[in-house]
Amino acid sequence: MKINTLAVALILSAAGCTREADVAHHTVEDYRANRTLRQETFKKCANDPGTLSKTPDCINAQEAERLESYGSLRNSGPIGLDSKKRP
Repeated sequence: MKINTLAVALILSAAGCTREADVAHHTVEDYRANRTLRQETFKKCANDPGTLSKTPDCINAQEAERLESYGSLRNSGPIGLDSKKRP
């Protein structure tokens, strides 16, 4: 009986020591609306991907950067790769 009580106590104490999930400070929309914040966070995350790449803020900043850069490429116009013109 003492062993079962000790086992339960150890399991409960180990469960109490688990880390809480990280919470993002900014949403994707926050990063999309604030270019400076997005670029600073994106640069920080790119500089230390081993530590920061899986954090919620880095994921949100990367997604916002992806969405914003996609739009800028889409609106950039032709880049001169017309397949009809051959030398």
